[in-house]
Amino acid sequence: MAEQGPRPDRRRRRWPVLFLLALATVSLLLHATELLRRRQVVGLARRHAAQVRERPIAATKERRARYYMGRFFLGYPQAASYAAADLARRLLAAARPLRPLSIQADPGLHDLAFELTVEVSGGRPREVRRRLDALLGRLRLIPAVTAADLSGPGPAARGGGVRVFVVSGRAELQP
Repeated sequence: MAEQGPRPDRRRRRWPVLFLLALATVSLLLHATELLRRRQVVGLARRHAAQVRERPIAATKERRARYYMGRFFLGYPQAASYAAADLARRLLAAARPLRPLSIQADPGLHDLAFELTVEVSGGRPREVRRRLDALLGRLRLIPAVTAADLSGPGPAARGGGVRVFVVSGRAELQP
């Protein structure tokens, strides 16, 4: 029989080949991933450039502003009438001990100007003044009222010790 000499170990020769094969596989996968990512970035850049050219954000803002302007102007008469009616109810409730003669509310863009005419009967001037101060205090407690004060030079006298006062003020127009 032929003499067998020292045989090279196959395991020793295989590991560099396997290592190089693993490195080549990982390198190939990384290059493929880089290529896919590059394509995604190019596509996103094109889409972004198209959006910049079309300006959809500005168009959306403009459409939204037109919608809300139309909604405000079309809904304004109803909101103003509801606010005036609510203000009239609150003014009547606040003027309860005194006799209200008339209420006038003039809506503006953001507020309501109002005039409340009340009749105070009998009593000395101090008592009348105390009643009016109490009325003004109750009016200022109404949440929507921003200002309320007596207007005009003073009370208009009627027969039988009755005095007529006009209280004017402003209230917020709440939707």
